[in-house]
Amino acid sequence: MKLWTVMFLIMVLIIGLGIYVEKLILETTNHMSADLDMVQEYIDEDHWEEALTITTHVQRQWTMVKHKWNPFIHNHELDNVESSLGRVVSYIGSRDKSSALAEISHIKIQLVQIHHQEILTFQNIF
Repeated sequence: MKLWTVMFLIMVLIIGLGIYVEKLILETTNHMSADLDMVQEYIDEDHWEEALTITTHVQRQWTMVKHKWNPFIHNHELDNVESSLGRVVSYIGSRDKSSALAEISHIKIQLVQIHHQEILTFQNIF
């Protein structure tokens, strides 16, 4: 009977941890997407310095989040977002409007994909 109780507690812990990680990922991706929306608006209005400031903030935030997410998410997806953020900073620095906006859209799609891959569903479990 003790074995069943321990197994049940371990399962509850695993499910609870999964829900917590999913919530954390959703909050972070939503916050980063909102910041990237602001960057897009600044780029559209040709406010390059403000766009660069927010983008470097997002890049620093991503670096911190990446280390927390490494055990839960494939490194390839994390590296893709990081390299895309680097390209955005470069595009903003050279004031390449179309490339910067395209890369920001790509990052936002990657963030949505990361979130959908980590949602606790039967499809992702099996």
